[in-house]
Amino acid sequence: MYINISDELVKRLEKYRGSRIVLDLDDGVGRYSKAGSCALNISFRLLVLAEEQDHSDYTLDVDSTIGSIPIKEHSKLYLEDEMSLIFEPRMSLIKLKGPSGMIDGNVQIIDLRENKE
Repeated sequence: MYINISDELVKRLEKYRGSRIVLDLDDGVGRYSKAGSCALNISFRLLVLAEEQDHSDYTLDVDSTIGSIPIKEHSKLYLEDEMSLIFEPRMSLIKLKGPSGMIDGNVQIIDLRENKE
């Protein structure tokens, strides 16, 4: 799997340099996922963690433009081999897309570096 991250989004992520960025499926599973849902919608988030914060739920690495991005093993069911994360400036949205279409049209960046438990 590979995620091509648009130049605009790479610039937005630069302020998190030195931190760990994970692609989280917000499904109620794991330490940082608070709201699972029985709905058919898929919700991914880019979580920003301090290097020392627990990331043991994210056991699979996906290559990307900015290096490896950890994901939960089971979230690969919703992902594709080639994907793009793009920043849509008109709507100020981050979109996760694959060859078959939109995976998530509103990926949030959530900084959890100060929320250590």
